[in-house]
Amino acid sequence: MRVAVVGAGVAGLSFAARFGDTDVFEEHAEVGLPAHCTGLVSEAALRLVEAPGDVVLNSYDELLITDLEGRSVHFKLRRRAYLIDRPGLDRRLAERARRLYLNKRVAMISRGYVYTSGGDRYGPYDYIVIAEGSARRLSSVYGHVVGLAGVQVDVKSDFELPGIAVVYNRKLSRAYFSWIVGLDRGLYRVGLADTCCVVERLGKLVKIIRGKAVRAPFGGTVLAGPPLRRLVFGRVILIGSAAGLVKPLSGGGVALAAQSGRAAAEALARDTPSLYERATTPLRLKLRLAFEAFRALYGMRLIDVLLHRLDGESFVAVDYDDHVKTLAAAALMGKRSLAAGTEALVRYLLALAEGAQRVGNT
Repeated sequence: MRVAVVGAGVAGLSFAARFGDTDVFEEHAEVGLPAHCTGLVSEAALRLVEAPGDVVLNSYDELLITDLEGRSVHFKLRRRAYLIDRPGLDRRLAERARRLYLNKRVAMISRGYVYTSGGDRYGPYDYIVIAEGSARRLSSVYGHVVGLAGVQVDVKSDFELPGIAVVYNRKLSRAYFSWIVGLDRGLYRVGLADTCCVVERLGKLVKIIRGKAVRAPFGGTVLAGPPLRRLVFGRVILIGSAAGLVKPLSGGGVALAAQSGRAAAEALARDTPSLYERATTPLRLKLRLAFEAFRALYGMRLIDVLLHRLDGESFVAVDYDDHVKTLAAAALMGKRSLAAGTEALVRYLLALAEGAQRVGNT
Protein backbone atom coordinates (compact mmCIF):
# COMPACT_ATOMS: atom_id res chain seq x y z
CA MET A 1 0.00 0.00 0.00
CA ARG A 2 1.37 3.42 -0.99
CA VAL A 3 0.50 6.39 1.24
CA ALA A 4 1.42 10.06 0.89
CA VAL A 5 1.29 12.59 3.72
CA VAL A 6 0.96 16.32 2.98
CA GLY A 7 2.55 18.25 5.83
CA ALA A 8 5.41 17.47 8.21
CA GLY A 9 3.89 18.78 11.44
CA VAL A 10 2.86 16.85 14.53
CA ALA A 11 -0.19 15.28 12.85
CA GLY A 12 1.55 14.14 9.67
CA LEU A 13 4.69 12.93 11.41
CA SER A 14 2.69 11.09 14.08
CA PHE A 15 0.86 9.32 11.29
CA ALA A 16 4.11 8.49 9.48
CA ALA A 17 5.75 7.19 12.65
CA ARG A 18 2.83 4.87 13.40
CA PHE A 19 2.10 3.73 9.83
CA GLY A 20 5.69 3.31 8.67
CA ASP A 21 6.12 3.28 4.88
CA THR A 22 5.00 6.76 3.71
CA ASP A 23 6.09 9.65 1.52
CA VAL A 24 5.89 12.87 3.54
CA PHE A 25 5.77 16.17 1.62
CA GLU A 26 6.79 19.39 3.38
CA GLU A 27 6.51 22.75 1.63
CA HIS A 28 9.35 24.41 3.54
CA ALA A 29 13.08 23.80 3.32
CA GLU A 30 13.27 22.79 6.97
CA VAL A 31 10.80 20.94 9.17
CA GLY A 32 9.26 23.14 11.88
CA LEU A 33 10.02 26.45 10.18
CA PRO A 34 8.85 29.11 9.94
CA ALA A 35 7.77 29.06 13.58
CA HIS A 36 4.11 29.95 14.19
CA CYS A 37 3.17 28.29 17.49
CA THR A 38 3.60 29.64 21.03
CA GLY A 39 4.79 26.20 22.15
CA LEU A 40 2.64 25.72 25.25
CA VAL A 41 1.42 22.17 25.85
CA SER A 42 -0.15 20.27 28.70
CA GLU A 43 1.49 17.41 30.55
CA ALA A 44 -0.84 14.97 28.76
CA ALA A 45 0.13 16.36 25.36
CA LEU A 46 3.80 16.08 26.22
CA ARG A 47 3.36 12.38 26.93
CA LEU A 48 1.17 11.80 23.89
CA VAL A 49 3.70 13.19 21.40
CA GLU A 50 6.51 11.38 23.25
CA ALA A 51 8.51 14.60 23.33
CA PRO A 52 12.18 14.09 24.21
CA GLY A 53 13.46 16.02 27.20
CA ASP A 54 15.70 18.30 25.17
CA VAL A 55 12.73 20.05 23.49
CA VAL A 56 11.23 21.13 26.85
CA LEU A 57 12.33 24.71 27.51
CA ASN A 58 10.34 25.66 30.60
CA SER A 59 7.50 24.59 32.86
CA TYR A 60 4.84 26.51 34.76
CA ASP A 61 2.66 25.95 37.78
CA GLU A 62 0.86 29.31 37.79
CA LEU A 63 -1.80 30.87 35.58
CA LEU A 64 -3.01 34.45 35.77
CA ILE A 65 -6.20 35.53 34.05
CA THR A 66 -6.29 39.31 33.81
CA ASP A 67 -7.53 42.30 31.83
CA LEU A 68 -4.27 44.24 32.45
CA GLU A 69 -6.42 47.05 33.83
CA GLY A 70 -6.31 46.03 37.48
CA ARG A 71 -8.53 42.94 37.58
CA SER A 72 -7.00 39.47 37.81
CA VAL A 73 -7.59 35.95 39.09
CA HIS A 74 -4.69 33.73 40.11
CA PHE A 75 -4.55 29.95 39.68
CA LYS A 76 -2.11 27.37 40.98
CA LEU A 77 -1.89 24.61 38.39
CA ARG A 78 -2.35 21.08 39.69
CA ARG A 79 -0.75 19.80 36.47
CA ARG A 80 2.16 21.76 35.13
CA ALA A 81 2.16 23.32 31.68
CA TYR A 82 5.25 23.14 29.49
CA LEU A 83 6.91 25.36 26.92
CA ILE A 84 8.49 23.32 24.15
CA ASP A 85 10.77 24.09 21.26
CA ARG A 86 8.06 23.40 18.69
CA PRO A 87 10.37 23.44 15.63
CA GLY A 88 12.71 21.17 17.58
CA LEU A 89 9.87 18.76 18.35
CA ASP A 90 8.89 18.60 14.68
CA ARG A 91 12.51 17.91 13.70
CA ARG A 92 12.77 15.08 16.22
CA LEU A 93 9.50 13.57 14.99
CA ALA A 94 10.78 13.84 11.42
CA GLU A 95 13.60 11.44 12.27
CA ARG A 96 10.99 8.66 12.30
CA ALA A 97 9.74 9.35 8.77
CA ARG A 98 10.90 6.88 6.11
CA ARG A 99 10.90 9.33 3.18
CA LEU A 100 10.67 13.08 3.67
CA TYR A 101 10.53 15.44 0.69
CA LEU A 102 11.46 19.00 1.70
CA ASN A 103 10.70 22.14 -0.32
CA LYS A 104 7.83 20.33 -2.01
CA ARG A 105 4.70 22.47 -1.88
CA VAL A 106 1.72 20.33 -2.83
CA ALA A 107 -0.45 22.35 -5.19
CA MET A 108 -3.06 19.72 -6.04
CA ILE A 109 -4.09 16.15 -5.40
CA SER A 110 -6.10 14.24 -7.99
CA ARG A 111 -6.92 10.60 -8.64
CA GLY A 112 -4.30 9.32 -6.26
CA TYR A 113 -1.52 11.60 -7.50
CA VAL A 114 0.28 14.42 -5.71
CA TYR A 115 1.23 17.45 -7.84
CA THR A 116 3.75 20.01 -6.53
CA SER A 117 4.03 23.69 -7.40
CA GLY A 118 7.35 22.87 -9.07
CA GLY A 119 5.61 20.72 -11.65
CA ASP A 120 6.47 17.30 -10.18
CA ARG A 121 4.01 14.45 -9.96
CA TYR A 122 4.18 11.63 -7.41
CA GLY A 123 2.09 8.50 -7.19
CA PRO A 124 -0.23 6.87 -7.69
CA TYR A 125 -1.06 6.45 -4.01
CA ASP A 126 -3.69 4.28 -2.43
CA TYR A 127 -4.34 7.02 0.14
CA ILE A 128 -3.33 10.64 0.56
CA VAL A 129 -3.35 12.01 4.13
CA ILE A 130 -3.74 15.78 4.39
CA ALA A 131 -1.97 17.09 7.49
CA GLU A 132 -1.22 20.65 6.39
CA GLY A 133 -2.18 22.25 9.70
CA SER A 134 -4.01 25.54 10.10
CA ALA A 135 -3.11 26.79 6.60
CA ARG A 136 -5.85 24.53 5.15
CA ARG A 137 -5.08 25.34 1.52
CA LEU A 138 -6.08 21.90 0.28
CA SER A 139 -8.42 20.82 3.07
CA SER A 140 -10.68 23.89 2.89
CA VAL A 141 -12.61 22.34 -0.01
CA TYR A 142 -13.78 19.56 2.32
CA GLY A 143 -15.35 21.84 4.93
CA HIS A 144 -15.09 25.18 6.74
CA VAL A 145 -13.19 25.74 9.99
CA VAL A 146 -13.26 29.14 11.72
CA GLY A 147 -9.85 30.78 11.64
CA LEU A 148 -8.55 33.85 13.45
CA ALA A 149 -5.41 35.81 12.65
CA GLY A 150 -2.74 35.21 15.29
CA VAL A 151 0.52 37.07 15.84
CA GLN A 152 3.14 37.08 18.61
CA VAL A 153 6.57 38.42 19.41
CA ASP A 154 9.29 37.88 22.02
CA VAL A 155 10.02 40.97 24.11
CA LYS A 156 12.17 42.10 27.00
CA SER A 157 10.23 43.76 29.79
CA ASP A 158 10.40 44.61 33.49
CA PHE A 159 6.64 44.02 33.76
CA GLU A 160 6.55 41.08 36.15
CA LEU A 161 3.94 38.39 35.57
CA PRO A 162 3.89 34.85 36.94
CA GLY A 163 4.14 31.90 34.54
CA ILE A 164 1.35 32.18 32.01
CA ALA A 165 -0.97 35.17 31.72
CA VAL A 166 -4.18 35.00 29.69
CA VAL A 167 -5.55 38.45 28.91
CA TYR A 168 -9.23 39.17 28.30
CA ASN A 169 -9.48 42.77 27.17
CA ARG A 170 -11.66 43.80 24.25
CA LYS A 171 -9.31 46.66 23.41
CA LEU A 172 -6.72 44.02 22.56
CA SER A 173 -8.88 41.18 21.22
CA ARG A 174 -12.61 41.43 20.65
CA ALA A 175 -13.19 37.87 19.48
CA TYR A 176 -10.64 35.84 21.45
CA PHE A 177 -7.85 36.57 23.94
CA SER A 178 -4.22 37.63 24.33
CA TRP A 179 -1.39 35.80 26.07
CA ILE A 180 1.89 36.50 27.84
CA VAL A 181 4.25 33.60 28.54
CA GLY A 182 7.44 33.99 30.57
CA LEU A 183 10.36 32.53 28.62
CA ASP A 184 13.13 33.58 30.99
CA ARG A 185 13.77 36.30 33.51
CA GLY A 186 12.59 39.52 31.90
CA LEU A 187 11.82 37.79 28.57
CA TYR A 188 8.24 37.17 27.45
CA ARG A 189 6.37 35.80 24.46
CA VAL A 190 3.30 37.95 23.92
CA GLY A 191 0.59 37.45 21.34
CA LEU A 192 -3.08 37.59 20.48
CA ALA A 193 -5.67 36.34 18.04
CA ASP A 194 -8.61 38.23 16.60
CA THR A 195 -10.65 38.77 13.47
CA CYS A 196 -8.66 41.83 12.35
CA CYS A 197 -6.01 44.43 13.15
CA VAL A 198 -3.80 41.98 15.05
CA VAL A 199 -0.47 43.72 14.34
CA GLU A 200 -1.78 47.05 15.58
CA ARG A 201 -3.29 45.44 18.68
CA LEU A 202 -0.13 43.48 19.39
CA GLY A 203 1.70 46.80 19.43
CA LYS A 204 -0.73 48.03 22.10
CA LEU A 205 -0.13 44.91 24.19
CA VAL A 206 3.65 45.27 23.94
CA LYS A 207 3.35 48.91 24.98
CA ILE A 208 1.18 48.04 28.00
CA ILE A 209 3.83 45.69 29.38
CA ARG A 210 6.64 48.14 28.51
CA GLY A 211 8.19 45.61 26.16
CA LYS A 212 10.95 45.86 23.58
CA ALA A 213 10.93 43.31 20.78
CA VAL A 214 13.98 41.05 20.52
CA ARG A 215 12.89 39.24 17.35
CA ALA A 216 10.54 39.75 14.44
CA PRO A 217 6.84 39.00 15.01
CA PHE A 218 5.64 35.60 13.87
CA GLY A 219 2.37 33.73 13.77
CA GLY A 220 -0.35 32.28 11.58
CA THR A 221 -3.96 31.20 11.67
CA VAL A 222 -5.47 30.17 15.01
CA LEU A 223 -8.29 27.71 14.41
CA ALA A 224 -11.37 27.59 16.64
CA GLY A 225 -13.29 24.73 14.98
CA PRO A 226 -15.65 23.11 14.41
CA PRO A 227 -14.25 19.73 13.35
CA LEU A 228 -15.31 18.49 9.94
CA ARG A 229 -18.33 16.21 9.79
CA ARG A 230 -16.43 13.81 7.53
CA LEU A 231 -12.72 13.02 7.63
CA VAL A 232 -12.51 10.47 4.82
CA PHE A 233 -13.23 11.36 1.17
CA GLY A 234 -12.41 8.35 -0.95
CA ARG A 235 -8.62 8.16 -1.10
CA VAL A 236 -8.21 11.39 0.90
CA ILE A 237 -8.00 11.41 4.72
CA LEU A 238 -7.81 14.60 6.83
CA ILE A 239 -6.07 14.68 10.22
CA GLY A 240 -5.12 17.24 12.86
CA SER A 241 -5.87 20.92 12.31
CA ALA A 242 -6.59 20.29 8.63
CA ALA A 243 -9.68 18.41 9.87
CA GLY A 244 -10.57 21.11 12.41
CA LEU A 245 -9.47 18.94 15.33
CA VAL A 246 -8.57 21.76 17.73
CA LYS A 247 -9.83 22.97 21.10
CA PRO A 248 -12.22 25.82 20.27
CA LEU A 249 -11.88 27.63 23.59
CA SER A 250 -8.08 27.83 23.48
CA GLY A 251 -6.93 26.92 19.98
CA GLY A 252 -4.77 24.07 21.31
CA GLY A 253 -4.18 21.23 18.89
CA VAL A 254 -0.89 19.40 19.53
CA ALA A 255 -2.39 16.49 21.46
CA LEU A 256 -5.32 16.18 19.06
CA ALA A 257 -2.93 16.22 16.09
CA ALA A 258 -0.94 13.30 17.48
CA GLN A 259 -4.09 11.44 18.52
CA SER A 260 -5.75 11.76 15.11
CA GLY A 261 -2.55 10.90 13.24
CA ARG A 262 -2.19 7.66 15.13
CA ALA A 263 -5.87 6.77 14.76
CA ALA A 264 -5.70 7.29 11.01
CA ALA A 265 -2.53 5.20 10.75
CA GLU A 266 -4.12 2.32 12.61
CA ALA A 267 -7.19 2.46 10.36
CA LEU A 268 -5.15 2.51 7.13
CA ALA A 269 -2.95 -0.31 8.40
CA ARG A 270 -6.15 -2.36 8.23
CA ASP A 271 -7.05 -0.79 4.86
CA THR A 272 -10.31 0.43 6.41
CA PRO A 273 -10.27 4.26 6.65
CA SER A 274 -13.84 4.30 7.95
CA LEU A 275 -12.43 3.00 11.23
CA TYR A 276 -10.70 6.36 11.63
CA GLU A 277 -13.96 8.28 11.36
CA ARG A 278 -15.61 5.84 13.74
CA ALA A 279 -12.78 6.07 16.30
CA THR A 280 -12.88 9.88 16.32
CA THR A 281 -16.68 10.28 16.44
CA PRO A 282 -16.89 10.87 20.24
CA LEU A 283 -14.01 13.36 20.07
CA ARG A 284 -15.57 15.27 17.18
CA LEU A 285 -18.93 15.44 18.93
CA LYS A 286 -17.24 16.83 22.03
CA LEU A 287 -15.37 19.41 19.95
CA ARG A 288 -18.54 20.44 18.11
CA LEU A 289 -20.25 21.08 21.45
CA ALA A 290 -17.20 23.02 22.61
CA PHE A 291 -17.39 25.10 19.43
CA GLU A 292 -21.01 26.00 20.20
CA ALA A 293 -19.89 27.03 23.68
CA PHE A 294 -17.09 29.08 22.11
CA ARG A 295 -19.59 30.97 19.95
CA ALA A 296 -21.91 31.65 22.87
CA LEU A 297 -19.39 32.40 25.61
CA TYR A 298 -17.03 34.61 23.64
CA GLY A 299 -19.98 36.27 21.93
CA MET A 300 -21.64 37.08 25.27
CA ARG A 301 -18.25 37.94 26.81
CA LEU A 302 -19.17 36.00 29.93
CA ILE A 303 -15.46 35.95 30.62
CA ASP A 304 -15.54 39.69 31.38
CA VAL A 305 -18.30 39.20 33.94
CA LEU A 306 -16.41 36.40 35.66
CA LEU A 307 -13.16 38.35 35.77
CA HIS A 308 -14.94 41.31 37.36
CA ARG A 309 -16.68 39.15 39.99
CA LEU A 310 -13.61 37.03 40.85
CA ASP A 311 -11.08 39.86 40.91
CA GLY A 312 -8.35 39.28 43.49
CA GLU A 313 -9.17 35.66 44.33
CA SER A 314 -6.91 32.59 44.04
CA PHE A 315 -7.80 29.01 43.12
CA VAL A 316 -6.35 25.66 42.13
CA ALA A 317 -6.83 24.69 38.46
CA VAL A 318 -6.56 21.20 37.01
CA ASP A 319 -5.32 22.34 33.60
CA TYR A 320 -4.19 25.63 32.08
CA ASP A 321 -5.65 24.97 28.63
CA ASP A 322 -9.36 25.80 28.98
CA HIS A 323 -9.57 29.27 30.42
CA VAL A 324 -13.32 29.72 30.21
CA LYS A 325 -14.20 26.52 32.05
CA THR A 326 -11.42 27.19 34.55
CA LEU A 327 -12.95 30.55 35.42
CA ALA A 328 -16.49 29.17 35.47
CA ALA A 329 -15.45 26.40 37.87
CA ALA A 330 -13.65 28.92 40.05
CA ALA A 331 -16.78 31.03 40.21
CA LEU A 332 -18.62 28.16 41.88
CA MET A 333 -16.01 28.15 44.66
CA GLY A 334 -15.38 31.87 45.05
CA LYS A 335 -15.97 33.34 48.49
CA ARG A 336 -17.54 36.46 47.03
CA SER A 337 -18.94 35.10 43.82
CA LEU A 338 -21.90 32.78 44.21
CA ALA A 339 -23.88 34.98 41.83
CA ALA A 340 -21.11 34.82 39.24
CA GLY A 341 -20.91 31.08 39.66
CA THR A 342 -24.62 30.64 39.16
CA GLU A 343 -24.60 32.94 36.15
CA ALA A 344 -21.60 31.17 34.63
CA LEU A 345 -23.10 27.74 35.14
CA VAL A 346 -26.51 28.69 33.74
CA ARG A 347 -25.07 30.41 30.67
CA TYR A 348 -22.59 27.62 30.06
CA LEU A 349 -25.27 24.92 30.30
CA LEU A 350 -27.59 26.94 28.06
CA ALA A 351 -24.81 27.30 25.51
CA LEU A 352 -24.12 23.58 25.58
CA ALA A 353 -27.84 22.77 25.33
CA GLU A 354 -28.30 25.09 22.35
CA GLY A 355 -25.16 23.68 20.75
CA ALA A 356 -26.29 20.11 21.34
CA GLN A 357 -29.60 20.90 19.66
CA ARG A 358 -27.83 22.39 16.64
CA VAL A 359 -25.44 19.46 16.42
CA GLY A 360 -28.34 17.00 16.74
CA ASN A 361 -30.35 18.77 14.05
CA THR A 362 -27.48 18.55 11.60
